[in-house]
Amino acid sequence: MKAIVKGVEPPKLLTYRTSCSTRTWEQFTSKDKRKKETQRQLVSDQGGICAYCEVDLKTAPKHRVADLRVEHFHPKSDKSSGHNWNLDWQNLLACCHGGSQKNVVDSADRFSSPDHSCDVPKGKKILDHVILNPICIPAYPCLFKIERSSGGISVHNENCDSAGVNVQKAQATIDELRLDSERLRRMRKGELNRINEQLRDRVANGETVDEAREYLAKALLRKDSNSLWPKFFTSIRSYLGSSAETQLRAINYIE
Repeated sequence: MKAIVKGVEPPKLLTYRTSCSTRTWEQFTSKDKRKKETQRQLVSDQGGICAYCEVDLKTAPKHRVADLRVEHFHPKSDKSSGHNWNLDWQNLLACCHGGSQKNVVDSADRFSSPDHSCDVPKGKKILDHVILNPICIPAYPCLFKIERSSGGISVHNENCDSAGVNVQKAQATIDELRLDSERLRRMRKGELNRINEQLRDRVANGETVDEAREYLAKALLRKDSNSLWPKFFTSIRSYLGSSAETQLRAINYIE
């Protein structure tokens, strides 16, 4: 999970929320232009990756399902406080389908029912004080570790302690969102194996391991020409270690 900085509230959402403050998300998205504008801003804020698992969010051609939807961190169905969570811009995130959609784009890799993750197992549970919210976590240091050989994710206890992040809450984030699911393990492992091959090739051509890591950090841990972060950002960050941290601070990545 990567830290997210929310951008300016989309104009159509702001206008609708101001004039129709008690309406539902379904009523708001009944107009496709309103829905698409909000999705575009969320995807832009997140650099094109899922707020939870960091897979790349994808649009889709006709007859396929885009691997992109809007997630309400606090369940929009909760009316206990009198607050309308449906239209709260700070409550909205862009999320993948978590392996739940059979006709999703790239279904061979992305459909894994019932091996679900992200907002699918989270459902309508109120987890505000149980799991980490990506718009509230620190940019530094990296709170999670990824094992290259398996793609498994675990909590980086020392980094959580230094950042003042509750270790149990970080672990609950993995558990509740099923970020260590088999599908995500497989996808992260594939991405890290690809990067590891690049590192090995550079070392075989005469670079030191440190030089190769520095090169890859500069090449990979940046936004591309479309302002998109690489998928599995945290996995790459974890694998490249101190070289990744140097690069991210050099580019002030959270801005």
